[in-house]
Amino acid sequence: MDHMQNYAIICKFMGLWPTEKALHVWIKYHWKPKGSIDLHLGSKGFFTMVFTNTKDEDRVFEGGPYLYIAAGLYMQPWMMNFVP
Repeated sequence: MDHMQNYAIICKFMGLWPTEKALHVWIKYHWKPKGSIDLHLGSKGFFTMVFTNTKDEDRVFEGGPYLYIAAGLYMQPWMMNFVP
């Protein structure tokens, strides 16, 4: 669980549910991560990003705002019992 607390962010593009492939393309184009990012799709359009590089995670979480088309990206630190 420590890994998730230190390396994961819960996200959702408000009003959109992009596919996993679309998210990977968007992330690669907009954030150009130095490490890899594992995506885990959840319910109600939420997804979790797990970073292998803490600098990527910090840069992404502290940057923004981020948009996908016109939808804003909601982000919060990972929580063990998150319920969307």
